[in-house]
Amino acid sequence: MTESFRRSMHRLHTWFGVAVASVLFAIFWMGTLTVFDAEIDQWMKPELRFDRSGEALSLDDLVRPHLSKIEEAQSVNISPANWRKPTLDIGYSENGAYQQIHINPADGSIIQPTDTQGATGFFFGFHFYLHLGWKNIGYYIVGIASMAMLGLTVSGIFIHRKIIADFFTFRPRKALRRSTLDLHNLTGVVALPFYIIMPMSGLLIIASIYLPWSLDLPHAASDSAEASGHVSIERTGEPTPELVSLDTLVQQAEAEWSARTGQVENADFIRIKNFQDKTAYLEVRQVFPSRRIEMDRFISTFRLSDGARLKSFESPPAQSTVNWLSGFHFVQFEHWPLRWLYFLGGLCGCTMIGSGLLFWIRARVRKDEEATGPVAFVRVLTIGSTTGLIAATTAFMLTNRLIPAAWSSPALSRSDAEVVAFLAVWALAFVHSATRGGRAWSEQSLFIGLTGLTCVLANWLTTGDHIVKASLNSLWSLAGTDAVLIAGAVVGFACFRELRPTVYTEAASGEKLSSERFTLRTQTKAER
Repeated sequence: MTESFRRSMHRLHTWFGVAVASVLFAIFWMGTLTVFDAEIDQWMKPELRFDRSGEALSLDDLVRPHLSKIEEAQSVNISPANWRKPTLDIGYSENGAYQQIHINPADGSIIQPTDTQGATGFFFGFHFYLHLGWKNIGYYIVGIASMAMLGLTVSGIFIHRKIIADFFTFRPRKALRRSTLDLHNLTGVVALPFYIIMPMSGLLIIASIYLPWSLDLPHAASDSAEASGHVSIERTGEPTPELVSLDTLVQQAEAEWSARTGQVENADFIRIKNFQDKTAYLEVRQVFPSRRIEMDRFISTFRLSDGARLKSFESPPAQSTVNWLSGFHFVQFEHWPLRWLYFLGGLCGCTMIGSGLLFWIRARVRKDEEATGPVAFVRVLTIGSTTGLIAATTAFMLTNRLIPAAWSSPALSRSDAEVVAFLAVWALAFVHSATRGGRAWSEQSLFIGLTGLTCVLANWLTTGDHIVKASLNSLWSLAGTDAVLIAGAVVGFACFRELRPTVYTEAASGEKLSSERFTLRTQTKAER
């Protein structure tokens, strides 16, 4: 820091980027996919592709027949169908395992979806804790990377004096190092606000893990559960009497919320607490409103024995600010154009990170030399964590379509087999990049292109659904997933074609490539 401020920011930007770029790419990539997690779930679970035009039955008709079959559960969670999720879901913990019942809201039939974690179970968890739950280590890694992302964004602003000009500058026909820097600057500027608010809001969402004592500070004068809108009642052990109508209580809560906001408000999460006890009560919440960014604004609680209201909660202004930032991050509101902008913003972030690493490598390797030492290590890490991660994702989805739905194995469940395929391909990508050197860029891009197209073909052959049929039947989630897979395959083939001859001029074995371009370049240098 004894140097000039701008030079110090440049060093900070460089080494922060090299240190955390691989983790940041994984966070951005999985977060980008999570924007359409419910839609990808319908691609991976063909049983969810049913006609939703029929009018939904009441909660009493859909839920009550299943409540009598549940034993020993302390609480029961009810998640109604919405504009993205086609089923009504009932969830509860029993005998130490979480059980779920998926119901077609039009006729009440039970749906048994394909055994897969899907995007909501795998991509979403990977995004915010990398599936490293032991002692919350994954949360801390993501938190450090998020803080580094904010530092990279601020330092990047100070580094680029011509930040406005960078927005309009991209010279793809220039030398690779120059065009890579242009691409890094362009994608860094085009979604700059996105790169600030997303890591900041993400840190706020899981701040209680980093600062658990902070939960008690806003509510020092009262019970934190009461102050946050929740009600806590001790169980008596006495059997529950006949319960009042769930529909009546939910409609009462929705009417109250609508009167407060002046627009139609719907409940999207209902929980029966103290289940099968005399003190059973119903918690009606609006976690993800479809017409507002702010989430978790309303909670209404009723006693189930007589329908009496126990509490009506609306988040105070300070909490509403946090709820708005959380809602902005989760992007569960109904706005398709904005949802696609989130998706493109995530892809820009991935491109910015990958191009920044590639520029760092190219700045330290001459055109006619092979990377060695720390630069070679960073290259292996870069290839494995960018193209390798994307290749593992397409392999995960392809495995979902290739494994039979009736898969049964005492050693490995169907959903676990998909995860094993993901991890195996990802690990092989690092090995491949270490053994193939610079050629790994193009070869892994080719793999991405091939597996992307194979995913679309496998979906067609195993379910009978293809992009044309899905479009004609208004199955836009299915058609959109196929379209993105095809677009990704096209990009993979294009990268294979562009990167194959000229990105690096030596193979991993150290032997120089005998391409015409390399020969022409060395002859020209000799003449000079």
